[in-house]
Amino acid sequence: MSTRTAPGRRAFTLIEIMVAMVIFSLVMASLFASFRAAVKSYDLGITRSEGDQGMRFAISQVTDDLRNVFYRNPNSYNVNRRQREQMAAARDAKLLKSGAAGRQAEDPALPDLGPPIDLTFRSSDGGDNDQISFVRQQTMKHGEDRKPWGLGRVGYLIKDNALYRTLDDVMAPETDEYGNEIPKETRPAEEKIATNVKAVDFKFGYWHDGEWLTAPDWDSNAPRYRNPYEEDPDKDKAQGQGQPELPADQAALIQQQEQAQRADDLPAWVEITFTFLDPNRPESERKLRQVVQMTAAQETYVPPEVLETRSRRGRFMSDRGDTGGFAGRRRGGGSGGTDQGDRGRTRQ
Repeated sequence: MSTRTAPGRRAFTLIEIMVAMVIFSLVMASLFASFRAAVKSYDLGITRSEGDQGMRFAISQVTDDLRNVFYRNPNSYNVNRRQREQMAAARDAKLLKSGAAGRQAEDPALPDLGPPIDLTFRSSDGGDNDQISFVRQQTMKHGEDRKPWGLGRVGYLIKDNALYRTLDDVMAPETDEYGNEIPKETRPAEEKIATNVKAVDFKFGYWHDGEWLTAPDWDSNAPRYRNPYEEDPDKDKAQGQGQPELPADQAALIQQQEQAQRADDLPAWVEITFTFLDPNRPESERKLRQVVQMTAAQETYVPPEVLETRSRRGRFMSDRGDTGGFAGRRRGGGSGGTDQGDRGRTRQ
C-alpha cells in the first residue's frame, strides 16, 4: 500500500524549517537579552535604593544628634573641683617658694566631688576624614530601659570607607603628670552607620567683625575664631616697667577666666558634606550637603545664601528647625534678610 500526499497539501522543505529556526532563535535571543537587561536594571535599582536609604539614614542620624547638642560654658560646671585644685596648686607653690621639702598630698575631698566632666564641642579638620565630637541629650526609644545617664558624648569618624558613630560617657579623661590623656578602661561603643563613604567635611559658621564666616574646625572652649584672644600690650608694658606681678595662682585664675569668657562656644550652624561612592561604579561619587542650625549658639541665624548654595553633584537638604521666632534676638541675628557683611567667607 503506498502513501501519497493529499491533493493541495505539501510538507515543509528543509530551507523553510531552517529559516523558521533562525527566526525563532533571534526572537528568543531578543527576549533573553530584554529579560537580562530588566533583571540587571532591577538589581541596579535595588542597589541604588539601598545606597540612597543608607545616605539618608546617615544624614538623618548626624542631624538628629546635632539637634540635641547639650553644652554649657566651662565656668558653669566642675567649679568646686577647680577651686580645690587651684587651692592645692597655690599651697604647693607657697611651700616650694618657702623651701619646704616634699609635696603635699592631693586634696582628699576631690574624690568625693566625683570625676570631672567634659561638655566640649570639638571638631578636627582631617581632609577627607573630618572628626567631630560633642555631648547630646540621650532620648529613650520604644521598649528601651531608662538610660543611667541623660547625657552621652557622640563622635563621628570614617574608617575603611565606612561612617562610624561612637557613644561614650561625659567623663573627662584623666591626664598624666605631663598633661597627656590616659585612655579610659572602657572603650566607647562603636556603630557602623553607613558604608561606601569616601569623605565627610564639616564647616562651622559664625559671626565675627561684621560678617558671617566659616571655619574648617572648631573648639568650643578655645578663643580662636569668633572671639580670638589678643594679648594686652599695655599690660605687658606695665609689667616691663617694674609693676609687681600677681601671684602665680591668681594670675592663672585670671587667665583662665579671661579665656573662658572669650571662648567661641557653639557655632551658629554646622554644614555637613558627605561624599558617597557608588559600589557599581567606583569612579562615580555623590555628594550630599546638610545645614543644621545650632539654636543653642550665640547667633541663632543662618544667612540665606548658605541655605541656598547647592552641591554640583548631589542634592541639597536643609534643616533650620522651628527657629523663626529666635532670629534677631541675639547678636548677629536679623529679622529681614542679611546685611552687607553676610558674605559667608571661609577662614582657613
